[in-house]
Amino acid sequence: MTLRIAGPEGTGFDYTREIMLGLEPILAEYRENGEAANFLVSSPGFGGSGFSSGSAILNLSDWSERDRSADQIAQELNGKLRNQTGAQVNASTPGAFQRGGGNSNSVEMVVTGSEYAAIYNWLQPILAAAQENPGFSRPRLNYEPNAPRLLVDVDPQKAAALGVSSQQIGRTLETMFGSRRATTYIKGGQEYDVILQTERDNRREVTDLESLYVSTGTAQLVPLSAVVSTKTSGDTPDRRRLDRQRAITLAADLNPGMTIDDAVQFLNAEVAKQPQGVTNIRWGGAARDQQEAGSAVGWAFALALLLVFLVLAAQFESWITPAVIMLTVPLAAAGGLFGLLMAGSSLNIYSQIGLIILIGVAAKNGILIVEFANQLRDQGRSIREAIIESSSLRLRPIIMTSIATAFGALPLVLWQGAGAGSRQTIGVVIFTGAMFATVLTLFVVPVIYGVLARFTKSPEYTARKIEEWEAQEKRDGLEPDMSPAE
Repeated sequence: MTLRIAGPEGTGFDYTREIMLGLEPILAEYRENGEAANFLVSSPGFGGSGFSSGSAILNLSDWSERDRSADQIAQELNGKLRNQTGAQVNASTPGAFQRGGGNSNSVEMVVTGSEYAAIYNWLQPILAAAQENPGFSRPRLNYEPNAPRLLVDVDPQKAAALGVSSQQIGRTLETMFGSRRATTYIKGGQEYDVILQTERDNRREVTDLESLYVSTGTAQLVPLSAVVSTKTSGDTPDRRRLDRQRAITLAADLNPGMTIDDAVQFLNAEVAKQPQGVTNIRWGGAARDQQEAGSAVGWAFALALLLVFLVLAAQFESWITPAVIMLTVPLAAAGGLFGLLMAGSSLNIYSQIGLIILIGVAAKNGILIVEFANQLRDQGRSIREAIIESSSLRLRPIIMTSIATAFGALPLVLWQGAGAGSRQTIGVVIFTGAMFATVLTLFVVPVIYGVLARFTKSPEYTARKIEEWEAQEKRDGLEPDMSPAE
């Protein structure tokens, strides 16, 4: 589990260090109760942008040694740390397909536009709505214009009157408040830089500018404050861009009961209430991953249906018979979705994989009935007789194979432990889908077959007709010529 700490902009290492020291006793509680093996805190944080950031890693104990999941512990930590620190603290668990940091249950909305201020103001109503929604945890923006900035404006008229150039003013500020390499010297065979910089105590306050002097064109010194004016304002140290456009990200973790799809729909509804044409919306984080994965799984589902249909069409040498069999797939899919609803799960990458598996499971039942019905029609039975006898004789194999499939997925539903959430989702889809398909197939397939089979001939109809024609020709050729002789 990863914790990211972001202090107020402009704070230094000492402030962040005190926050991290106050975080240690809270994390130590989880090590003492056995839910965590150890923890590590760092300031500045791993990959942090400055001294105002910090990071912590809480290594949880094995699943068998604790009673709560990582998401439950992260939610509790966020609640504890919300009002106990002077910084923003976010505890998250890595996603199933992520390496390193990240949150497995978060949503990010990236807003791009022409000006940061316009994007920031446009996002404020959406951020307020997300903060009022109980399904969101810690909605936040990655743009906060509260870092202290000192703006120094040069008065060109005063500077010209005193003979001070803007270049000289900038050079003085760079040297005294920043640093400048003046020269180098060699000692012991090594070359060292000579850095000009004022002492730390003399560059902490705005009033320190009053002690600086600049040289005029007549080699006289005048106070720097005589030619410049200062103003303190808020700004952000990070100006992020996406595709060369200014971008601000609204991020939020999701509480139990709120799915990524629900969060995206909520934010889209709030976006629709705002002025249009000002910004562009893109999704990041787990929301983008789900959209990309959902599109890929959708294509996989369609290709699986097409492949099964073409294989059945080649096997039965018909386009109608495979259509009868493929009608069992929606029944299984409906059963799988009903199982997700009853289990309180969501339509995610794991449930979509389970739906793809159901294609073969559902088609199997239809094949058992239709194949035997075709064989009976080859023997000269009528469509009604063939489908009734086929359904009766294939009832036992269908029930046995379906029970084996459903109960084979039952351990995935019941098993607890690490990764149980993903396994249970797949198991629920397969179990309920197989049971639904078994019950409904016994009624739907015979009815549909009875309706559509009248537009087809028996699979052996053509071969039987050819054989009859050949036999008729042979009989006609063997008949004696009984016409009277002239």
